Amino acid sequence: MPTLKTFANLWTLWDHPAAGAAEWPLAKKISAIAAAGFDGVFGEPGQGVGALAAANGLRFLAFSRLNGEHDFTEVLARCRDEGAVVIQVHLGWHDTPADTALQLALRLDAAARETGLEAIIETHRDTCTETPEKTEALQRAFRAATGGRELPLLLDCSHHAVVKHLDPPFAARLLAEPDLVRRTRWHHLRPFNGHHAQIPVLAPDGSLAPEMADWLAFVDEIFRLLRASPLPEIWVCPEIGPVRGGYGLSAFPPSWTQAIALLKLLKQHWNAKP
Repeated sequence: MPTLKTFANLWTLWDHPAAGAAEWPLAKKISAIAAAGFDGVFGEPGQGVGALAAANGLRFLAFSRLNGEHDFTEVLARCRDEGAVVIQVHLGWHDTPADTALQLALRLDAAARETGLEAIIETHRDTCTETPEKTEALQRAFRAATGGRELPLLLDCSHHAVVKHLDPPFAARLLAEPDLVRRTRWHHLRPFNGHHAQIPVLAPDGSLAPEMADWLAFVDEIFRLLRASPLPEIWVCPEIGPVRGGYGLSAFPPSWTQAIALLKLLKQHWNAKP
């Protein structure tokens, strides 16, 4: 069975400890991520994240939005030189034509091979992978163009769940390709339902929010597939967006508090017997 590794998104700590208060400096945020038991930290290059991550025993996972205007090799080389072990990419836009999306994916693949930095494409709103259908079409085209190689993906099922307005249970539609799930090393696990890309982890009294029940059933299904993966490690992000990012709502508990609770919850579900 693969080893489960976890990483925290730095935006979880935007405006932390509270809006209007002095926000924690980057070094304190990364130290807190390590102390909470995460294995990696996810953020944009150019801030010094790589050095701080290494000093705290964490892996640095870089992020960038890339389209036809960017020099992919330059971006990836910069992330590699900052100590990143992977770069997660939002590729193109919602209106990027399918043939253009394929060319961007091939350029990213070439840049990854040239720089030696793994590059993965997130399934995400307002990108060329914003729907299951667009993602599947790009996968097929990439496979055909590369002689059968698989499109390197990071799965964030919250976006596909919302764009399709799915009713629970979610697994039948979102995990329709079990082999794809098993060979995918990178995952964002943000609690969602079919109408909200993020639901609260915790109720106001600190107990588990009742909306979590359907999502945790989905987590159990994806973990069942991932436990059978041939990969040595599976990396998941207990993804909690802050209020300023548009995912959190003012009625939710603080995003960092929820991220820590979600980290513990995901580890419990991973280690539970099938």
